[in-house]
Amino acid sequence: MNEIKKNGWKNTEDPYELFKAAQRDILTVGSIINYKEFQPEDNIETVCRSAAESAEKMLKGWIISNDYNKKVFGIHDLGKLYDIASNMNNSFLKLKDKLNNLNEYTTALRYNSRSTIDEYEVKECLKNLKYIYDFPLIKELRDKINTENNYVKLPDDINTLFGEYK
Repeated sequence: MNEIKKNGWKNTEDPYELFKAAQRDILTVGSIINYKEFQPEDNIETVCRSAAESAEKMLKGWIISNDYNKKVFGIHDLGKLYDIASNMNNSFLKLKDKLNNLNEYTTALRYNSRSTIDEYEVKECLKNLKYIYDFPLIKELRDKINTENNYVKLPDDINTLFGEYK
């Protein structure tokens, strides 16, 4: 499937797998917000982390679809992925602030002492995710992957998944 590089690392997923995984993260966000047994506040950390992970996977998918030799395996820092993507195409410069914001909610969030994320921060995470999701280069690849693999497509306006956090 994927070729192993001289230094031993390999990109383990292809763009289709990464975009499908990003879609699952977005659906997780929508499910948490719309699940009525718990208050959304009970899962705010998961909402923000899933938004960040979705952005990570979309960026990785775009990067390796354009240059498989770019190492993205094992990178979870959105700043590093931003640097790679923006060096490949300067259109990604528009995502810097959005990715910096989401980078506060990556998997490292599970291992630090931050205990409160307020509603404003959740809304910002969701707005940033939406912006990245609709970013022309990401959308173009996502639409191409969808026509080639026909996975379940998210609504054109993913805000419909975000309930009260619109």
